[in-house]
Amino acid sequence: MSADEDRDATAATPPELETDRELVAIVAVADNGVIGKDGDMPWHIPADLEHFKETTMDHPVIMGRVTYEGILETLGEPLPGRTTVVLTSRNLETPEGAVVAHGLADALEAAETAAREHHDGADRVFVAGGATVYEQLLPAVDRLIVTEVHREPEGDTFFPDWDRETWTETARDEREGFTFAEYVRS
Repeated sequence: MSADEDRDATAATPPELETDRELVAIVAVADNGVIGKDGDMPWHIPADLEHFKETTMDHPVIMGRVTYEGILETLGEPLPGRTTVVLTSRNLETPEGAVVAHGLADALEAAETAAREHHDGADRVFVAGGATVYEQLLPAVDRLIVTEVHREPEGDTFFPDWDRETWTETARDEREGFTFAEYVRS
């Protein structure tokens, strides 16, 4: 069996990744697949940052350690108004508003708990990167919210390949130099 066939055979959501919330990956990705360079985004699009904030506000957000540390460096705190679930193998001390999870199932459980206890039963959990976290959780994601950045910057971090045939576009908002798009799993 080829690697692609093996990947297709395991495309169903593994039981440990099932959640009673809608699992939504939110990402800004360039036309060449780049999502980052040197731990940062290789562009600055204020409308995208506002879109991310508005979309994820009052919801749990799962991210990897590097993404989390980049946010701490930029904001000086975890994302305000959201619970940040940091997926890492390391033991980190986190301030209020962030929790550490050491595995995918733990991250989903922590996000569900945060949704119930801190976000008025929020019906969505967001996945906000980086590349490894997207890759690991993409098989379980129900919806993709993608800012398609119409550039081809240099980068060292890429969004994983995804089979567009298994997704249906539900929204598209064209802007100058980028597009907000949503996809649901078919």
